[in-house]
Amino acid sequence: MKKIIFVFTAILFSEISAHAQIYSDNQNASVTEQVLKELNRERSLLSQNLEFRIKEIDSKINNLDESIKNTNSASEKVEKLLERVKYLEERQEEIDKNTVSVYKYNYSSAVLNLASMEREIKPLNLFKTSREFYSTLDAVGNPMNYEGYQEWFGKFKQYIAAEQEDNARLAALNHMIQVTGDLAKGTPFTGVFAGSLFDGISQFIGSLNRRDKELREQSMKMLKLTTSIAQFTHDKDLIETEWEAITKSLNELKELQNKAKEDNLVKILGIDEKDFRESFTNETDAKKRTQYILDISKIAENKIVEERSKNPENWKQEYHDQMLSVQNLKIRFGMLTFRILENLEKYEKLIQKYQNDPFLRDEMKNLKLKLDLVRNSFESTFNPQEYIKASNKMYIVE
Repeated sequence: MKKIIFVFTAILFSEISAHAQIYSDNQNASVTEQVLKELNRERSLLSQNLEFRIKEIDSKINNLDESIKNTNSASEKVEKLLERVKYLEERQEEIDKNTVSVYKYNYSSAVLNLASMEREIKPLNLFKTSREFYSTLDAVGNPMNYEGYQEWFGKFKQYIAAEQEDNARLAALNHMIQVTGDLAKGTPFTGVFAGSLFDGISQFIGSLNRRDKELREQSMKMLKLTTSIAQFTHDKDLIETEWEAITKSLNELKELQNKAKEDNLVKILGIDEKDFRESFTNETDAKKRTQYILDISKIAENKIVEERSKNPENWKQEYHDQMLSVQNLKIRFGMLTFRILENLEKYEKLIQKYQNDPFLRDEMKNLKLKLDLVRNSFESTFNPQEYIKASNKMYIVE
């Protein structure tokens, strides 16, 4: 079990696991939301002014058109036509201002959401609670944690050692136990080992006579317990195969996010990566993070204005591509959180399946409490549906 969860979490929580402080990712989300809300407020005011200005210009153009239609003077018509051209140029300038305003907001939104992902992909609070859950999950699959099993297993091993010379299957089982380091080391009950173990226990029970009634009854009980644990481990392993795929997807997503961060923050905006980590990724003071992210948004806005001035014909394309790239990243991350939540729900069904097993029901109660902590921690950090919805609405249309 540990190999899955720690491979998963090693990627999920890389780079900042050394920091003792557990960050509030809801707080981080609010920082981004607050900044975007302020930027949108400013943009809305500009949009309202633009709308008023265009209506004012349209009214003047309509008045000129009416005047041109009613005048018979050629020179007056020329004069009014020239005036009309001037108003049309002013109107186009206002529309261009709106385009710049929209791109300033949208690109700032892209940069801010990209920065937020730096912290969203590494939710340490989820790591803390999941570690406790998976430790408990491992304990359920180790028979040595159950009352009487360790003492009984010592007797069973003595039987194997004594009979292995005349029994090839017991000799093979003894060899496997020696190689794996005993069941106390957490050897999983799967595959060939499980089959050999069941066969060996059955032979042990068959070797006991009536005078060994108490040991025989104990051995029957331990065989049933071993069977329950083996089936539980098998079902658990089926769930854990999905973690491998999730881990791979998360690793790919993190690489894409790193590239997008390099392209936008470093190459386009000229932000020092070390300064970004210190002032945002690892910063615990929400006010400082807010101010830093506001500063970045202003840099992004100024870059749009600068690029339009330098390249008025083709300035949009690069920023449009970058915005689309960030949006796709966020949607992919949202879909990945769906998969994580679905896999946690599979553990819920696993617990339900074994909650009435007389050998495992107490362990299932404890496991259910730990799983609830993981789910609550995850759901307080991520709401996959809302995350994807927000990703689809992160930009405004001209």
